[in-house]
Amino acid sequence: MEAASGAGWRARIGWAGAPLIFAALWLSDLPLETNAHRLAAVFGAILVLWLTEAIPIAVTALLIAPLFVVTGICGAPDAFRHYADPLLYLFVGGFFIAEAMSRHGLDRRIAKYIVDSPAVHGVPHRVRLALMVAGALLSMWISNTAATAILVPILLKMLGKRRGADHAATGGLLALAYACSAGGLGTLVGSPPNLITVRLLADTGTPIGFLDWMKIGFPTAVVVALAIWLVTAWMHPAGRDEGGGAEPDDVFSDVPPRWTRGEIVTAVAFGLAVLGWVLPGATRALELSFAEDVKRLLHPGVVAVLASSILFVVPDGEGKRVLTWKQAARIDWGIILLFGGGIALGTQLVETGLAAAMSRGFVEVSGIESLWMLTAVAAVFTIFFTEVCSNTASANMLVPLV
Repeated sequence: MEAASGAGWRARIGWAGAPLIFAALWLSDLPLETNAHRLAAVFGAILVLWLTEAIPIAVTALLIAPLFVVTGICGAPDAFRHYADPLLYLFVGGFFIAEAMSRHGLDRRIAKYIVDSPAVHGVPHRVRLALMVAGALLSMWISNTAATAILVPILLKMLGKRRGADHAATGGLLALAYACSAGGLGTLVGSPPNLITVRLLADTGTPIGFLDWMKIGFPTAVVVALAIWLVTAWMHPAGRDEGGGAEPDDVFSDVPPRWTRGEIVTAVAFGLAVLGWVLPGATRALELSFAEDVKRLLHPGVVAVLASSILFVVPDGEGKRVLTWKQAARIDWGIILLFGGGIALGTQLVETGLAAAMSRGFVEVSGIESLWMLTAVAAVFTIFFTEVCSNTASANMLVPLV
């Protein structure tokens, strides 16, 4: 009841605050070009709506293009084209593959192989680390939330009846949740903010490919995950019951001993997608003569759609396709809208000069000139900002400014 009441107050603040902020900025005398001034009013209103979630954040993202048109910032074709950005289809195809993994249990089989490894052998701190590795690896390819949702029940079963008896259970759950977040750093498809950043960097003449991102993102994810393991091991050591509540065979009793046809086809589609995503960067690194042709033909969005289309064609051996449209339609379309709206907003922030003006204003007010100090301040601010706003919405608002 209290949570609902709090959400109600936030919504009321948003409903009242968004138009007030819009009007105040629209009527104020800001030292900006006309379009930048108009965008400031729209940006202020969008910021309030995203922070308060007065309306669903995906709907707010969908409103960005119409607001651009009615305020005269740009025409409809220019405003709406970002909702069909090629990188958006990297999400669509990736979500289809993730849905198939969930439907056929491939994600749980991967987790089983890691947790049931002879190297783990039921040792509590190894069990925790194994679950963290599974979470980080899964979240590199499916959403952080989905990876956590898959593994939390596994951890709870392994904790058994003593799951709430000591701090070890708390440490295990925290370690798993943080590891799934860290894993999202590893690949372009690991988390929506990754693609938002890459898309906006491309507009500034700094393209980043799938392999380019992994060169930085994967080691970062590994280091962060190890740091999480060490910190949670220090603050909440793994107890003897972490991994002693149930045997791995009992925990993964729903995973069939033999691979199903659905799992095999999904694994093939996933493998082809990864190969297609990595190949352009690999051919360029090897300085092959056809590297540019590979890059042009194997756009990440193209690869994702082609690889995932296999799922709709091949039967699963039980009279259905590996993935039906009814199942595919369950993907998070809100993230797709958020991505499109974010790209539209970010592009206009750069093109109108509003992002540069806001950045200059921050530097003048703060007096900070060091690039490293600015980066540190931006990182800390972003961490606190995401406590009250979704990661994707935060990236949409903050990445263009940075």
